[in-house]
Amino acid sequence: MEFRRRGRLFSYGLAASVTFIWSVTFVLTKYLLGWLEPGEILLYRVAVAYALFVAFSPRPLPRAGLREELRFAAAGLLGVTLYFLCENTALSYSTASNVALIGGTAPLITGIAAHFFTKNEKLSRAFAAGSVLCLAGIFLIICNGHFVLKLNPLGDVIALCGACVFAAYSLIVKGTGVDYTPVQIVRKMLFYTLLSLLALAATPVIGLHPAQLARPAVAANVLFLAVFASAFCTWAWNIVIWNLGAVRANNLIYITPPLTMLFSALVLGERITPFAVAGGALILSGVYISQRVKK
Repeated sequence: MEFRRRGRLFSYGLAASVTFIWSVTFVLTKYLLGWLEPGEILLYRVAVAYALFVAFSPRPLPRAGLREELRFAAAGLLGVTLYFLCENTALSYSTASNVALIGGTAPLITGIAAHFFTKNEKLSRAFAAGSVLCLAGIFLIICNGHFVLKLNPLGDVIALCGACVFAAYSLIVKGTGVDYTPVQIVRKMLFYTLLSLLALAATPVIGLHPAQLARPAVAANVLFLAVFASAFCTWAWNIVIWNLGAVRANNLIYITPPLTMLFSALVLGERITPFAVAGGALILSGVYISQRVKK
């Protein structure tokens, strides 16, 4: 597949685009939770994203074996359905700071899982040192000089579950569909995701309030999340994982908090403190160290 043969520079460019979009979506999702339920937001996002991929690649997809179809289904259920349900639900119960801090452990969990369940992505000293710096940087940015964490057991446990789910997704998608194009793979993943969400919509887990979509701001935010966060980011991040590996790719997620900090300062007028600057420097240093490859 062409995109799996692209160089590291191309992959890092895609990763930068994805992390920038992810830094924006956190704010948009928090706004939408004032009008829509967590699962409802995800259902609308996935429905629009799946329609886009079908329109882009309308031909029937080639059949895969049972094992490959199960891998597609697992990737869709873990990487989209469960992960975003955990993240959105955690935001409803816990503080944004707690959810962001706990979600930032996903790369570390991915590295530990890859060490035990893969043959070619073992833990290294560079990964360990980079992870420590990144986690310390995330702590400084989120706490922002106020070293007090307000614990909310339910929301925090759900956020931790989301981080574990994303780690499992990253390992599964790495070996998914070598005979398919990236568009076809994401289309298959979103198909199983949409099926699961439609099933949940028939239960009390997902309540629907479609009338709220008549609000221009709500509709615009949902469309942005669908087109960019669900469609483009899922497609692009799969390519990043294929080309860089699950561990090295997920370590780039650490860059999201500094980007969120800059976005909040530019758009929301929030003040950037010395703690935040120090945290950003630690994260960038940690990412650099963790991305180094032995020659």
